[in-house]
Amino acid sequence: MWSFFDVPAVVNFTQQYDPSRLVDADSGGGANNLHIGAVNDIHSYPNPQFPQPSETQYAMVGEFGGVGAFVAGKEWWPKQCHTYLKVDTPAEEASTYIGMAKMLLQNRNVSVSVYTQITDVELECDGFLNYDRTNKFDEATTQAIAAVNQQLINAPLD
Repeated sequence: MWSFFDVPAVVNFTQQYDPSRLVDADSGGGANNLHIGAVNDIHSYPNPQFPQPSETQYAMVGEFGGVGAFVAGKEWWPKQCHTYLKVDTPAEEASTYIGMAKMLLQNRNVSVSVYTQITDVELECDGFLNYDRTNKFDEATTQAIAAVNQQLINAPLD
């Protein structure tokens, strides 16, 4: 019998139990180096790095980003916010995110990417909203973010 600390056995069990589902062995963790499960999933901050797919795994950037602009008077805990990359203004936050998304568009091997953290507004203040849930961005900037996101969704894989 396997234990919960035997990652290959747990992944194998899970794949056999429900072969219709993809299994991510260890999102961004050390067991990812075992090359088991359906995904080669890395975490990289702030900029996305580029894992490689194989014959048995697709490539995923399980976490990247964490860009934050702190808006005075709009923080849950003033002057206590954390982020992976602090920028001075919301416009710079949006521009940095758009640049990161364009980096992903240049790499056709990545099937999935997850930006951290569009909704975090408390201790990691790198969300796209302020703590009071007001938008950090004007309409044009919101549309630019939406446009690059749509490009990512529609990007073909090679």
